[in-house]
Order: sequence, then structure tokens, then C-alpha cells
Amino acid sequence: MLKKIKVFSVVVLVSVLYCGILGMLFNHISAVPVLSTQAEDTVELPIVMYHSVLKNTSQSGKYVVTPTELENDLKYLTKRGYSFISGSDLISFVYDNTPLPEKPVLLTFDDGFYNNYGYVLPMLTKYDAKAIISIVGKYTDEYSDSNEKNMSYGYFRWSDVYDLFMNKRTDVGNHSYNFHSNTNGRNGSKRKNGEDLEQYKTIFCNDTIKAQEQCLSKTGFSPVIYTYPFGAYSNETTDILKELGFKMSLICEEGINHISHDPDSLFLLKRYNRPSGITSADFFIKWENQ
Repeated sequence: MLKKIKVFSVVVLVSVLYCGILGMLFNHISAVPVLSTQAEDTVELPIVMYHSVLKNTSQSGKYVVTPTELENDLKYLTKRGYSFISGSDLISFVYDNTPLPEKPVLLTFDDGFYNNYGYVLPMLTKYDAKAIISIVGKYTDEYSDSNEKNMSYGYFRWSDVYDLFMNKRTDVGNHSYNFHSNTNGRNGSKRKNGEDLEQYKTIFCNDTIKAQEQCLSKTGFSPVIYTYPFGAYSNETTDILKELGFKMSLICEEGINHISHDPDSLFLLKRYNRPSGITSADFFIKWENQ
């Protein structure tokens, strides 16, 4: 199963009028063959959502955990018999019937904080774990220009994103190009109340394509996973993402996912946000008691 696919050439199309054509291109680049027969088995999958990882406990909170808390989580899950899988493993299960291990769990890290490079990647190696790291294109552009390496409040540069694509333990998610804000009355990439549907589709498509093109031109790869900023989504966007070659999308609602061999089961996947200040046992009991 293809994990990440090197792209040697791409046609750059800017206007949303060419959205469908560009979607066909991305589909060609990252397409996964669909089997003609569907198996009956369904897998229950919990997904953990992390963001920033910092040693300074004064900054810990709802979206910031310490390296110690993250490591305790990995230890806990390992001792409880969970198996860490990647987004690529999940896509292979759905499209190719590739078996998943017993008690699979998926780790995700949003926003592309540079501290993920410093703290998360070594722990993935140490605990034989995998993760999806979702980047915001605009942040990556800005920090690539400055070449800043700030563990406290920096973001991945494109050279770092290339390393993520090359790392067998990480998948890269598209976290939008510039929707990671609540400005102008829009919540992330969600459609505004009363917004014209075609206008919204144009705006969403243009932002998504820009992030894909930047990633493609800077690293030679493009994501097949879309992570909604703030988990705010509109139902109309799933079809757009499919046309653009995406195989999976992530939101922020909590709950266990039921993954079948239907590709639709990979979209709008729920996740449990991991805050600081509680033990691993107290956090993971959320789904273990379900």
C-alpha cells in the first residue's frame, strides 16, 4: 500500500474553475485501488488528538501537554495492549483489506508545532509508535522564510515537512493553508451562515489547493489526509476532498470510530482531545469504558 508518493511533475492550476481537473491530478498521484469485493469486518478505532508539547508546565493546558505526559500515554497504551497504527495503515485496511493489529489506536498532532519535531518524533521511535502530523500551510511558509527553530512557539519548516514524509512513522495532514483562524465570521474552514454555496466551495477549494500545491512544490509530496481547523466542518466539503484525492478527514468530536471497507468510513473521523493535568488512566478511561 502506498504510504507517500513522490511526485515528479504537476500542473499548477489556480482558478477554482479547474478544481475538478486538479482533483483528478491529485487522485492520480495518490489514488488507492478499490477492491471489487467488500469484506464484512469492522474495526473500532479510538483516535487521540494532541497539539503542542512543551516542558514548561506554566504553558500546559487544554491543548498543551508535557513530554512526560505524552510519554506516560505511550507507556500506558503499550501496557494495555494497544497497537499504534498510521493513517496509511488505516487507508490500506479500507482499500486493500490489509489486516490491522489487535486494539489499534491512532495518534494525531495538529497545527505543525516545531516542538513535535523535538519531542514527539524521538518518542515515536522509542515506543514503536506512529502518528499523523497536520500542518498549516501559511505557518509553514512563514517559518520557512525565517528559518526559525523555536521549540516554544515555532512551526515546521518545509524541510522538516519533507522529513515527515520520509519518516515511516509519520503521515502529513493538510490542516488548511490559511483557515486556522476565526476571523471574518468564519469558524475554521466551515461555511458561514447564509454564505452562497458556490462561493463557499470556491473559497474552500482554493485554500485546500494552495496548501496542496505548496506542499507539493516544496517537498515533492502531497497529503491525502485533511484535518479540519478547530474540527469545524461543512458537509459539502467531503465531496470536494474526495475529488481532490483525499482519502481521510479528521474532526474534533469525541467518540469511537467504526472503520469498515467502505471508503466513506474514513471521513469525519472523531478524536479525543488530550489535555494536560490528568493521568493517562483517567484520560483513556473515556473510551475504555464504552
